[in-house]
Amino acid sequence: MFCYPEHISAQMKALFADLQSKRCLSRLANDTFAIEAADFLTTLNAIHAFRDGNGRAQLAFLALLATRAEHPLALERLDAARFLASIVASFGGDARPLAGQIRNLISPSAET
Repeated sequence: MFCYPEHISAQMKALFADLQSKRCLSRLANDTFAIEAADFLTTLNAIHAFRDGNGRAQLAFLALLATRAEHPLALERLDAARFLASIVASFGGDARPLAGQIRNLISPSAET
C-alpha cells in the first residue's frame, strides 16, 4: 500500500532530510551509491507523492541526484521492463535488484 495522502508531506520531509544528512549521496563508491539510491527510491516510491507520473518523476530525480553525486547515469542503457520489475521487487521489500539496475546505469566514465 502506498502512503496515505495525509502523511505524504511529513514522509517527504523525513525522506529528504535523510538524503540531506547523507550529503545527497555524494562521495560514495559506485556500489554504495547504487545501494543508497535504491533505498531512497524505494521509499520515494512508497510515498507516491503524485497521482500520475511517479515513475517518470522518480527516474528524472534519480538522474539529477546521480549527476550531482558524480555518478551520472547512462539512461540509454535503461531496460524499462527490468527497471520496472526491480521497482516492484523493492516495493515488496527487496531493493537488491533495483540497486543492481542503478549500478548498471552508472556511466562508464564514473566507474570507481
